[in-house]
Amino acid sequence: MKSFISYLKKPFKKVIRKYIYEKISKSEWFPVLRHSQNIILKNEPNPYYIKTYSESEIWCWLHIPEWILILNKNKKEVKRVLDIGGAYGTLSLYCKKVFDCDIYMIDFTDIFLSKKLKENYRINFSINNIELDSFPWDCKFDIIIFTEVLEHFNFNAEKTMRKIRELLSEDGVLFLTTPDASEWGKTTKYYKNLDSIPEPQQDASLIDDHVWQYDKIELFSLIKESGFIIEKLDYAPGLPNRHFNLQLCGSTSLK
Repeated sequence: MKSFISYLKKPFKKVIRKYIYEKISKSEWFPVLRHSQNIILKNEPNPYYIKTYSESEIWCWLHIPEWILILNKNKKEVKRVLDIGGAYGTLSLYCKKVFDCDIYMIDFTDIFLSKKLKENYRINFSINNIELDSFPWDCKFDIIIFTEVLEHFNFNAEKTMRKIRELLSEDGVLFLTTPDASEWGKTTKYYKNLDSIPEPQQDASLIDDHVWQYDKIELFSLIKESGFIIEKLDYAPGLPNRHFNLQLCGSTSLK
């Protein structure tokens, strides 16, 4: 019955996405984002970005570009932006255009971000596993972009989330997106439950997959225990299912 209901939802979701796209295409932030994507397309990107990802990525983090623009309108000073698992660099480049800031990006591989884009737009890039490696730069960040990465974590996320919190400037903002397990379903291929996920281990075999998809209770608990406060919450429609979109700040009560 559940699969049949999901089947019925597909055409409806397609109609909803079409309506949303027509609406956001009139938004102030949309041409800036499209311009950022076009720059990536002109700078010898990974073929997958051209073929598929440039048109699909927005459905995962639909609300983040608007929230970033609101920060700019509210005169937030942004000198440095960190993109964790930044892949092709769309939101990094968007931030650079909005704030004229310095961009830093880490990822576990360099096959996604084009060399030409790094050079032409002065993106500070390092191959780095945020869960296991020492952070490569000694500075704080006014914005941290953390989109579609949490579900890939191989280890208990709290320690790494606290590490990320320590990278924020005093009034810094973290943008987090991740699939909502209430629609995507639980991922029990590797672990039966969230408590079974181990602490970070340097010698562990790494999994390149969705290791754990969070439901709302699990995600909100992680956010609180890691020392963050939720400032904004919404849902992106996703392809095919919805994603959490959150704007977080660091709690001053966590020592």
